[in-house]
Amino acid sequence: MVPKFPSFCRRRIMKLMYKVLLVDDERMILDGISVIVDWNKYDTELVGKAMNGLEAYDFIKNQPPDIVITDITMPGLDGIELVKKAREDYPSIKWIFLSGFNEFEYARQAMRFGVKHYLLKPCNEDNISEALNDIVKEKKEEEEALEYMKAMEEEVIKNTVNDHEEVLKQFFIYEQITDKSRTKMNHIVDDLYPSEPFLFWMLFIEGKIAYDRINQLIETINQSFLHEQVITTLIENKVIVMMRYSAGNQKTIKRFFQTEMEQSTLSTTSVLSRGFTKEEIKKIPTLDEMVQQVFYQPRHSFITYQNWFQFDEKFKSDIEIDLDTILYYLKQQQKEEAVSYLLDFIEKLKIHQVAPKITRGYFIQIYLLLMSKLAHHSTEDRVQAIGRMEDYQHITDFITYFEDLFERMMQEETPKKYSKVVRQMLTSIEEEIENPELSLQWLANHCLYMNADYLGKTFKKEIGQRFSSYVTNARINKAVEIIEAEQDIKVFELAERLGFGNNPQYFSQIFKRMKGFTPSEIIKSNEG
Repeated sequence: MVPKFPSFCRRRIMKLMYKVLLVDDERMILDGISVIVDWNKYDTELVGKAMNGLEAYDFIKNQPPDIVITDITMPGLDGIELVKKAREDYPSIKWIFLSGFNEFEYARQAMRFGVKHYLLKPCNEDNISEALNDIVKEKKEEEEALEYMKAMEEEVIKNTVNDHEEVLKQFFIYEQITDKSRTKMNHIVDDLYPSEPFLFWMLFIEGKIAYDRINQLIETINQSFLHEQVITTLIENKVIVMMRYSAGNQKTIKRFFQTEMEQSTLSTTSVLSRGFTKEEIKKIPTLDEMVQQVFYQPRHSFITYQNWFQFDEKFKSDIEIDLDTILYYLKQQQKEEAVSYLLDFIEKLKIHQVAPKITRGYFIQIYLLLMSKLAHHSTEDRVQAIGRMEDYQHITDFITYFEDLFERMMQEETPKKYSKVVRQMLTSIEEEIENPELSLQWLANHCLYMNADYLGKTFKKEIGQRFSSYVTNARINKAVEIIEAEQDIKVFELAERLGFGNNPQYFSQIFKRMKGFTPSEIIKSNEG
């Protein structure tokens, strides 16, 4: 929902035409997209086209666009490197990625750089228009919010009562402590805690936020700690409190937190820092460091500094999870055992104090490998799931998600009742899997003697995917079985045996697109 800003802000925002740069190393695609999209319809104008990433970056430096639509795989400087290079100096640019390769790693890398739109070639006008429409809407909301913030900043300048809160907010919003922010923090300390240490208290609020309720919480904190020189500010779903440090403060804060949570409808976890002096401003933890402390702790905890995790930022080679074990449990319809196995893995991560961002990486890898067993799920579903997992702030979010995933996987293992004609089609696919001529039309003409269009619609309705996609998935899964059984098999032999004729290169491309690695890589790993 778009936030309702005061009318004095809305009047200041005029209709803008957002500048778009189009990047693709294929001239036909470049010219095609530039022509088929009605740019004016979405308050946009195409201001430039580039044939590669280097050319695009030069254009961005000379004439920064608002939106860049770019191919991922390009010579010289690919799409990932282009956004990585450009985002430092031009963070406001919005990106739409195009790719002819259905590879989840690309999407995952793109999302790490803030890219939310990832379209597979060939994409039509509707695909691009939908992405453009979303981005323009997002740009307008950001501009309205920016105008609102500017208006509020003007009000703060007029009313210095809130000056300390604003300084505290800016201090924690930016990851790097600048000389300017340190100087302002020094002024606060000189004003409020000239000869005493101070601490920071973060209340992390989960779920949908009722801002009036949060404002009420902030007011309650201010009133409850009047004698402690309290400064409070709100950053998204986090209330940051700065106050005087004393021996009894920790107990007082804990009592307040427990009492407030008993009466509150907010789901909140509390994180308390140690005491700092003016000379230790550089050692104050960042907002992200405080948020990370929530990750492994039980929800609604009161986390003191003595219980903070000292996170390890490296992957642990001795922490492994056996996916075959999970798959075995799921095939046996033993969900509780699968979840228990996952919980044992999580306990190892917690004991080793593995950093949350590394843990997210572990779970995304586990997810992608498990999903390779569920061919019916679309790429878009996976990309959205990865995006959600990148944002998870608590380990229990992963547990909940994987419990649901296990349930869905077990349902996939449960035999379904298909119509007679679909059962015949599945049997024919299994029997003719090595036949290079196997297609819907061939099956209709040589096996079932029925209308191909009818067969295709019936198959899609009951199976959930197109006949050709199902056949390709079946062949690639069969290839994995053959590699495991015949470890000295050659790639060209696999291609011939699975209906790809004398085109092993195409077979390898399809294999990698689905499994994330080539058949040669699996064969070599088996040899090792």
